[in-house]
Amino acid sequence: MTTRRLTIALLSIFLSMVAFAANKDLEKDITMVSYEQSWLDSSGTLALKNNSSEEVKNVVFLITYLDMAGNELDYEEFSRSVIIAPGMTRKLDIPAYEHSRNYHYYKTKDEFGNPAFKIKFQLKDYNVEEEVAESIDDNPLGRYSYGYEPSNGNEGLYVIIAIVGLLLVIGITVGLYVLVAVMAQKRNRSVVVWILLSLLATPLLMIIILLVIGKNENYIENHYDRE
Repeated sequence: MTTRRLTIALLSIFLSMVAFAANKDLEKDITMVSYEQSWLDSSGTLALKNNSSEEVKNVVFLITYLDMAGNELDYEEFSRSVIIAPGMTRKLDIPAYEHSRNYHYYKTKDEFGNPAFKIKFQLKDYNVEEEVAESIDDNPLGRYSYGYEPSNGNEGLYVIIAIVGLLLVIGITVGLYVLVAVMAQKRNRSVVVWILLSLLATPLLMIIILLVIGKNENYIENHYDRE
């Protein structure tokens, strides 16, 4: 009797899974709302909308990459764990297409003439029972969680700005010490002493003091007396 009940229970579960699978509409249940990828991005941001009445827990989809004339360039299948409530939209990241060659999605603004591409989204399956495994080439950022903000692609620009700013600060600082040395020399004062004072205080303060005190008259008088 117990075996019979177990068989009936397993059969019911199987029939429920078959019925759920049969109710899936892979063309309408999950659709792509938008895609973003600039030429600096190492990952593209994909927005998916759940049009079904079920909570989505994972998705399997195919991305086909096209040139601006609509010709197929490449394709890749992705498996992602992502929670999307019914009627809601969530974002997830996938590896950027041709990142090393500065490709960008045609709807993402680009002012440098980099090559553009289009994509075609095709849902293969969702809410599969097996644990969704990411492919070897998939980016770890592909798992999109609540509170996570995708990269805006400006990291490289920020690094360049930081380096330029640092070099500018170093150049200005060195220039101030050189100015202190030149001003001290022209005012017949010890360059070494004023450089040391600049290290203890600030070069800017020493420049102001040198402007105020002017030339060392005692040095001039002693110099002419020795002659």
